[in-house]
Amino acid sequence: MQIGLEQQKRIGEVRDILTALRDTASGEFTASFDGQLERLNGWTARIAAIGQVKAGKSSTLNALIGKTDFLPSDVNPWTTVITDMRINIPGDPKSGARFDFFDEASWDRIINGDRRVRKAAKTYLPGFDPEVLRSQTEEMRAYAEKRLGPSYAKLLGKYHDYDLLSDGLLESYVCAGAGTDQAMQRGTLGRYSSITKAANIYLDIPGYHVPTVITDTPGVNDPFLVRDEFTCQALDRSDIFLVMLSAHQALTEVDVALIRMLAMQGDKDVILYINRIDELEDRAARIERIVADVSERLAEAVPDGRFTILHGSARWAEIAMDESLSDADIRALIAEERIDDLDIGGTDETFESPRQRLYAASGLPRARQALSTAICEGSGARFVDDIVAEAQIQIGAMKTLSQRQRHDLQDRIEMYASGRVAECKETIESEMALLAQTHNVINTTNEIVNSELDRAMNDHWVALQREMDQHIANFIRAQKKTVLAMWDGSGNVEETQIDLLPLRIALESIFHRRYDTARKDLDETMQVALENATKAANRSMRGVDTQISMEALPGNSVAVTFATSSKSLRIDLIARRSWKFWREKDVDLEKTMEGLRRVTAAEVFPATSKMVEAFMATMSERVMAGKGRLDTIAHIVEQSLNDRIKRLREDYKLLAKDDTPEAREAILNRLRNDIEIIDDRLRVIATRESALAGPDTDAKAA
Repeated sequence: MQIGLEQQKRIGEVRDILTALRDTASGEFTASFDGQLERLNGWTARIAAIGQVKAGKSSTLNALIGKTDFLPSDVNPWTTVITDMRINIPGDPKSGARFDFFDEASWDRIINGDRRVRKAAKTYLPGFDPEVLRSQTEEMRAYAEKRLGPSYAKLLGKYHDYDLLSDGLLESYVCAGAGTDQAMQRGTLGRYSSITKAANIYLDIPGYHVPTVITDTPGVNDPFLVRDEFTCQALDRSDIFLVMLSAHQALTEVDVALIRMLAMQGDKDVILYINRIDELEDRAARIERIVADVSERLAEAVPDGRFTILHGSARWAEIAMDESLSDADIRALIAEERIDDLDIGGTDETFESPRQRLYAASGLPRARQALSTAICEGSGARFVDDIVAEAQIQIGAMKTLSQRQRHDLQDRIEMYASGRVAECKETIESEMALLAQTHNVINTTNEIVNSELDRAMNDHWVALQREMDQHIANFIRAQKKTVLAMWDGSGNVEETQIDLLPLRIALESIFHRRYDTARKDLDETMQVALENATKAANRSMRGVDTQISMEALPGNSVAVTFATSSKSLRIDLIARRSWKFWREKDVDLEKTMEGLRRVTAAEVFPATSKMVEAFMATMSERVMAGKGRLDTIAHIVEQSLNDRIKRLREDYKLLAKDDTPEAREAILNRLRNDIEIIDDRLRVIATRESALAGPDTDAKAA
């Protein structure tokens, strides 16, 4: 199965078209096409593999890249590391790896968590424990120092490079083992994993036709790891999510929360692979029930979500790829496990060998097909569509400018041919003045619009922050009933859990709603500015359409990833103690609620900060793209004005030197030659524009 083949073809086609347009263009248009080519050549398919520990994620990834026993899969991990498998990336080595280590600040954050949370908890809620794995992380640090000895301090903030990956090398950096002295004695297992920030593996795999990064993330049921910001960053930069589920417990609450979060990532693709079906009894019937149950629960949890649900066995795939086994061995396995009773690979298909049948039954061919489809028709297609939309804007501007130049040249030819040299000079001077005036109008309009957009962005940012803060305050006030309900009047201070999941869901809803409102408001402002600038340009350029629009701007939706675990606050009531010992203790509600407020605010602060950052970054990208299109109109007018001045000066120079019929004929010949050059350019533009639009252009127009 070839992955990304259609995407490779389309990128190549668009690259050829942009190269031809760049060679035809001049000035800023050349720079624009160069920038689009650079983006096109730098594109990479980014896939994040996510799943609970023991869901078979590493085994599945090994099968996907065609390398059995590559990622460690049989080690009982204490912690794992974000691992990027960089496949066929231009500029990367053909093999080897690089392992980056945490620096002091990063390591301290991993060990100690958010200091504001801990300080607030210590001051206001003595029973609060926001990091249930604090002792484990401290033990990990001690374990790392003990194992690495004097090298520990020297390695922080550094990295290790390897030209080749030897057996067991990955286990030294991405698997920590059990953290015991016995594990230490197992050689290099987990030697550096506690301080490894990221692992980059370089691979050259012919079956992948586009540059691809597959990110192996830590298990989502490890609460220490899912809270880690580096995992969230890995998800943020990915376009396709491959979620591994175990057939034994296909959809836990953690899985539902994770998938719901991924489904909010805008246009990103989510593929679910239910692994380990080979371990099921009454396999055929169980698989059908499991898939139906997963589909039903996802439909309920994420009604608007679109998912591809697959199932299979990474173990079967690994066996099928094991060249040491004979066809007879594999045939015996197929019979023993009654694989022919399953329709995973399609019972109507014909297989040349038992090995092919087993591999098809593993579900990996369908997983590879789903990934290829997501690349070619999903994230990759959307990326190329964005490049094409940008190129079409530049093509429209080039056509407008070329048509304007041709129109001017034709006018001058007619005037010179008729001997109306003085009229030609007067007309050109008049149009120069009009173009200069139009240019000033457009620039002034753009300056005003830029100021309006900046103000509007700030207003929407403030509104987002204010509404989130208000909702947090309302949420905390609503917990007063919970706090009072837990007070039984017996004088005992009881423990309770405050669930933060509803708060997080509400904040996410506010975030997306506010973004949609801001996007529509700013789009309207940019559209009005575009219409005004286009009208001004058309008046001075005799109705030549600029062919510029505000369609296909980036940032239609905004995606941001948060920790995937549902958090809760464990609190104790703070009692008000009287000096009269016979009086029953009473709850100090004010102090308890103040403590809850501070701890909750500190706990959700990283998420709200990330929302605001994503809001501003995505909106800024959209507004900058819109401003660029407004600037393009000004560029068309400016370029036309400069071209007009240049040609006028050339004509004046010739006529001032020799205002004779021969001199005018020389000018006419030059003007006719210039028209031929422009006509050639317009033909190239028309041909490339048609090719860029694709074969279904006429159908769409109809």
